Amino acid sequence: MMRCLPFLFVALVGSFTLLNGAPAPALPEELDDAEFYTEDGKNVVTCALCATVVEDVMILLQNGTVTDQQIIDYIIDTCAKLNVFTNPDQVCGGLTAIALPTIRYIFSTGVVIPGNICGMLLQGQECGLSDPEPLEWAIAPSSNPKPPFNEPSQPPPDSPTIKVLHLADIHYDPEYLAGANAMCGDPLCCRATSGEVVNATDAAGYWGDYRSCDMPWYLIEDAVSQMATRHPDVGYIIWTGDLTPHDVWSTAKEENIYIIDRLMTLITQYFPGVPVYPTLGNHESHPVNTFSPPEITDPELSTSWLYDEADRQWARWLPAEVSSTIRYGGFYTALVQPGLRIVSMNMNYCYTLNYWTYYKSQDPASSLLWLNQILEEAELNGEKVHILSHIPPGNGDCWTIFSREFSKIINRFESTVAAQFYGHTHKDEYKVFYDTVELTRPVNVAFIAPSLTTYSKLNPGYRTYTVDGQRPGSTWSVLDFSTFIMNLTEANQRGSEAAPVWSELYQAKQEYGLTDLTPQSMDMLFQRMLTDDALFQLYFKNHHKNADEVVAEGCTNRCKSNLLCRIVTTDIADQSKCENIRHQLFSHPEF
Repeated sequence: MMRCLPFLFVALVGSFTLLNGAPAPALPEELDDAEFYTEDGKNVVTCALCATVVEDVMILLQNGTVTDQQIIDYIIDTCAKLNVFTNPDQVCGGLTAIALPTIRYIFSTGVVIPGNICGMLLQGQECGLSDPEPLEWAIAPSSNPKPPFNEPSQPPPDSPTIKVLHLADIHYDPEYLAGANAMCGDPLCCRATSGEVVNATDAAGYWGDYRSCDMPWYLIEDAVSQMATRHPDVGYIIWTGDLTPHDVWSTAKEENIYIIDRLMTLITQYFPGVPVYPTLGNHESHPVNTFSPPEITDPELSTSWLYDEADRQWARWLPAEVSSTIRYGGFYTALVQPGLRIVSMNMNYCYTLNYWTYYKSQDPASSLLWLNQILEEAELNGEKVHILSHIPPGNGDCWTIFSREFSKIINRFESTVAAQFYGHTHKDEYKVFYDTVELTRPVNVAFIAPSLTTYSKLNPGYRTYTVDGQRPGSTWSVLDFSTFIMNLTEANQRGSEAAPVWSELYQAKQEYGLTDLTPQSMDMLFQRMLTDDALFQLYFKNHHKNADEVVAEGCTNRCKSNLLCRIVTTDIADQSKCENIRHQLFSHPEF
């Protein structure tokens, strides 16, 4: 019984959205995920607290006479003592009750080493791993040698292009209620159940709210309607997941399916005949964040219900031959048009708030092995590949070894992978991947799109990309992108009778003075931001979609170093580039 342990702690930590006052972590501000870090960048737990809860829950699970209700009561009591939420019975109790069947099963297998939990959960905190050897693994390199990389030339003027619409992190809340309490002190507010509105300023806005609230239906429909009007020339849509709200303590399969169906039907209605290439976010599962490996077949524990539903919903856009891999592990590949292939990955397998990551972290569902094979075939066929998924590799909540092995694959297929697309962070940002031999040579770019949800302190937003189109020798690379937003403050001031105004926030090349969006140019943008603070503050403004309150606060010192660190981190365990950033920034007197 010593082998498994406190996934209840994972549940507890996963719900600590709003705790303040804990010591700052190694990569504090801007590291996200919102469920793991406070908005000022402080980690909600420490290694010591982690170890304490792990030990306590282990004792409870070892005791065969302890009931589920007693375990739930322990978690509720811990939340209450830490003053985490206004309603610990509802939030902590509900989350634990939903998670317990999964936790009990994983505990019974005896495969998880308790001393590794905190080191995996709190990557970057140097909590340590008691037995790291079982966690180590590697994907066998391609048997085909890496071809020489030839820098692709930019397309001639007037070459054909494709416009691609990127939807990320909608987080539709069917229970959003204008005028409800937006300061409820729980992970999600702005509902009839969010408690009394004490001050008028605490009331949720009609068109949404900057605080811990998700999206009302009428705002989502308005957003999609104006997208269809503004972008009638969209060639296809990429949709990187997280459709459901942040009510992590009260999720249900039936509600998730309802939300998925309603949103997919909406996109079909406004973009008839336009191909859509979706992927799964961590919030689509039930319990939240849980994605079991395929060998788990018990209906109460398996994620197959979600994969089956995804296959059913996505069939309106995807070819029939992708069904088998979607139902197996939530991933697929499809040819967009001759020369361009989409690979949709399920990065929830690397998520450190996924209980099953602690049960099996070694390439669950063999998705990286599959990716390696798909890229080998694409290379042989002369195809370029766009990879899309929800969680960006190198994010603080993507398991380091998974990120490391993924980065190796990207490096090997530098000439094949033309671009990557992610969501999850809710921010407008990007990552640069570097060569594993020439450590400063950029080899790939991941474009991370802003969320449609306002959660939290954000304007609603989305992106469009201009992609090199069908022509002989096409690079299929991203030539430019634009981010569009709705100013929530202005929309709520105008009220419910006036339609919100959506506008282009910026175009990347024009905004940042870029000639192109190649890895070399995006690396140079990063280098320029190290020394040009005005340029960096512009990036910071766009990173938060020009949200009034956040932009007014500015970003200096630690905030700046960590935001820049995010750009160049593709494996959270490799902090070498971050250390260089901190050395360069903090050696100047103004810091």
